[in-house]
Order: sequence, then C-alpha cells, then structure tokens
Amino acid sequence: MTAKICLRSVTKEFLVRPSRGQSAGSVLRALEDVTLDVPDGQFLTLVGPSGSGKTTLLDLLGGLSSPTSGEVLVDGARVAGPGLDRGIVFQQYALFPWRTALANVEFGLEQQRLPRRERRERARQHLDLVGLNGFEDRYPHELSGGMKQRVAIARSLAYQPSVLLMDEPFAALDAQTREQLQDELLRIWRTTATTVVFITHGIEEAVYLGQRVAVLSSRPGRLKALVDVDLGDRALAQDGADLRADPRFVEYRHQIWALLHDEVRRAQDAGHRKIQPDGTERAA
Repeated sequence: MTAKICLRSVTKEFLVRPSRGQSAGSVLRALEDVTLDVPDGQFLTLVGPSGSGKTTLLDLLGGLSSPTSGEVLVDGARVAGPGLDRGIVFQQYALFPWRTALANVEFGLEQQRLPRRERRERARQHLDLVGLNGFEDRYPHELSGGMKQRVAIARSLAYQPSVLLMDEPFAALDAQTREQLQDELLRIWRTTATTVVFITHGIEEAVYLGQRVAVLSSRPGRLKALVDVDLGDRALAQDGADLRADPRFVEYRHQIWALLHDEVRRAQDAGHRKIQPDGTERAA
C-alpha cells in the first residue's frame, strides 16, 4: 500500500513558562523521534498513557502546530497548516448552537464556495450517511450526544477529506451509544475509503476499530509498537455474536494491555516528580 501519511523522526517540544519562585522556564518534550507510515485507506488507532503526546501528534497531522524537528507528510507534501484534505473530529462536538444540523454540515462547504444548492445536497447526503436523515432542521440542543457527534462527523466528511483525524470522539458517550457509533464509523470508513487516525484511551475500542494499533510510550511519546489486527470484516459479526468475546480479540486486547502496562506505571511515577529548570527532579 502507498503511504498516505508519513512521519519522519518527529519531535515536538513546548516551552513551559516559569512558575512562582523559578527564574527560568523549562522545555517539555511531548514527542520524540516518531517515525510512522499510514497506508492509504487504513484505519489506524492510537493508544498511550495520559501525557504520551497522542493529541499533540494529531495536532501535527492536522497542521494545528509544527514539529520542532522532523517532517509530517500527507501525500508526499509537507504539512504546513490546516487543509481541507484533512478533517478533524474532536471529543467536544464543536457545533454552532445557532445553526441547524444541516447548516452545521454546510459550514465546511461554504469555505469551498460551492453553489448553495450543491452545498445543501451534499450536506443532506452526509447526514444520511451518518444516519440522521430527517433531523436536518434540528438544532444542537435538540439532539442527543450521539447525534451531535454524528453531525460533527458528517461535517468533517462533507468536504470529502482524504484523511479523517479523530481525537477520542466517543469518550463522553454512554457505553451503548459508543458501541453503536463504533459500528457506524466502520460502516462509513468502508463506504468512503478514507484514511482514519483515531485516538482512544480504550484498548477494546482500539482493537475493535483499528486495522493497526500504534502504541505510544510515556512522555516523551515514542512509538513503542505497531500491532496489526486481523479480525476479518467486522460487518460479518452482525449475527448477534459478540466479536469482543472472540479469542482473537481477547488476545489482541491482552497484547496491547501488556505493552501499555509499564508505560502507564512510568507515567504515574513521573506525575509524582517535578522537573526543575536545570533538568533535575524532586518529589512533587
């Protein structure tokens, strides 16, 4: 497969302002020397302990920030800022409360200066794609959490990006709604052949959705492992059988849990230490 996304030795650092009693700030290294290829059309899930740089990595892919060193490439071109070739779905729905579901989906299309009739038709098609046919005229306050997230997904897909970046989009939803939207997302991915990078804290969610699971280390985030997940076509598991009880699923889940276990402990230990401006540590 051709690589859609390439990260080459990507490091990202942030300057931390000095706190009270300190004369100088410090440098926080969020990501270190991350090299990763994501093939065209692949669904990649990304897991790691808190503070491992998952959202930072997504921001770099989205062009919302730039690497301190290294390169981020999409279709062989360096990412220099946001672009309509990449759609982003956040954990918060980020819908405009004064716009209907249809008008929210149309927002991205307005930036493309499409004729009004074409915008409206494409917005309707994508609301239908996410299962919201008949809810076009509802305002966000009239929709459930799961429906709001569907609108956000439809809005990101409407301008037909080749890459969809998702930052824990289902984290705030109840378990039943989350599992329903996982199946919907897989259906949409198969329909659109979009390349997806999906951040999650849930190991089960990572295994259920991903063709590959990228595991990041504790801070600074490094690529610890890439796990290929072969569970066949999830669409075939619609006979009432629970794929999550399949022995293969359980084995993948355990493999990723084992990879994360030590990293989570290291992240927790680091939380009890404070880095001094001179690079030394002391108990927090």
